[in-house]
Amino acid sequence: MQKHIHSLVLFLFVLTSLNAKTYKAVDVSQFNNYVKSIVAGDSIILANGVWKDVQFKLKGIGEPDKFIYLVAETPGKVSIEGKSRLQLSGQYLFVSGLTFVNGCTPKSVVIEFRTSSTEFAYNSTLNQCVIDKFNQPKDSADHWVGIYGKKNTVEYCYFGGKSNEGTTLVVWPNDSNSTNNGHLIYRNYFGARPRLGSNGGETIRIGTSQVCHLSSGTIVDGNYFERCNGETEIISNKSGDNIIANNTFLECEGSVVLRHGNNATVSGNWFIGNGKINTGGVRVINEGHKIFNNYFYKLAGDEFRSGLAIMNAIPDSPANGYAPVKNVVFTNNTYYDCAFPWAFGVGFGERNRIVKPESTLLLNNLVYCPNTAELIKYYDTSDGIRMDNNIMINASGTLKEKGAVDAEVLKDNVLGFEMVYSTLKAKKLPYVKYDILGQTRGEAVVGAFQNKGEKPQIELATAKNCGPEWYKIITASEIQKPKQLEKQ
Repeated sequence: MQKHIHSLVLFLFVLTSLNAKTYKAVDVSQFNNYVKSIVAGDSIILANGVWKDVQFKLKGIGEPDKFIYLVAETPGKVSIEGKSRLQLSGQYLFVSGLTFVNGCTPKSVVIEFRTSSTEFAYNSTLNQCVIDKFNQPKDSADHWVGIYGKKNTVEYCYFGGKSNEGTTLVVWPNDSNSTNNGHLIYRNYFGARPRLGSNGGETIRIGTSQVCHLSSGTIVDGNYFERCNGETEIISNKSGDNIIANNTFLECEGSVVLRHGNNATVSGNWFIGNGKINTGGVRVINEGHKIFNNYFYKLAGDEFRSGLAIMNAIPDSPANGYAPVKNVVFTNNTYYDCAFPWAFGVGFGERNRIVKPESTLLLNNLVYCPNTAELIKYYDTSDGIRMDNNIMINASGTLKEKGAVDAEVLKDNVLGFEMVYSTLKAKKLPYVKYDILGQTRGEAVVGAFQNKGEKPQIELATAKNCGPEWYKIITASEIQKPKQLEKQ
């Protein structure tokens, strides 16, 4: 309900502003005429019905307290079909309630935060919009959302059923207009994506190898990913200083992959595998990452899709290769009944990946996998990985070596999931101030949970609080899945 109140308050503010004008468009010609005259505070309402083979360009300069609005007459009843797309550029634009179905983009992007190579959107919001199976043929590539500019938000949208090549949502931190951007991707529902059978099926990508040395500063917070099986990378981090926090990954055949770029933060995420094949956690490449307060539940992926996969690197690696893992801290995470919790030196012997991780610390983690014999799979020696103060329990009991300690583990349920926690004191780190539930870590303990979680301070991202409430989601079983599965 909070999302609808937010949108309604903003929209009513516009309608009641003394100088604001509201235009209702019934066809694209009217829309184009209105765009020429809109100013800060104005609104364009698209009439209910099917809009087929339309290309919208929304350009305007709003103000912090006077957005320019493009909204559906009734959310969900403006159906954009055929060969259609939307582009926007300018300042303080707000788009809401549009549904893209029964068609595909005539270009390379469905919704794009720019109208030309030099005209970008800033401080603008895409709210409660839908792109559902809006697919080109499988042998054609496109992206559904392309974000340029700075301080843009994509919130409470639904994106599901992408079956052709291309990333669902891409952030492009390519130059000074779009670096250090502070974009927010919040409370979106990323619906099922079938196996593509090749590279190019990411759900979110932030950057590219060519610009991986640049800072993006994008925040991916509180989103729900359901069976996003396009390829091994659900989220592909390819730029610097990004935050991936408080998201839920339900039965996704892949991992959050820190592919290129440094200094990512991955915290507060729930990786729910439910024993499904190829469900993964976090794969680590590059340096300076902080990975903490994550919960890995019944994951069944191995090697690249292990609960934690720390990769070997290529000597003098090119930008699109595999840079060394350095100065990474993996702390206060919890694993429950995962088949392949940790893998070190992944990729050794392939593509000349022979450079071992350096200065990497695994601290204060709770690994409770009583059905697993081997908690750590070594693909290469791991002198550069240091383990300290971890509780590690496998099928044989508690490990008492390799940085593991003996401590009591308690079981409970939290937010509908089984969980484990301990009262073993943690070695404190300054940035681990809260646990996965947002509870303050007083006398800090190991694992993601400070205690059994009686009073969560953070709302778990679910199908109920992500995406538009008014849109009926098609279940994953209704989407055909090719059998081939790539190995990247």
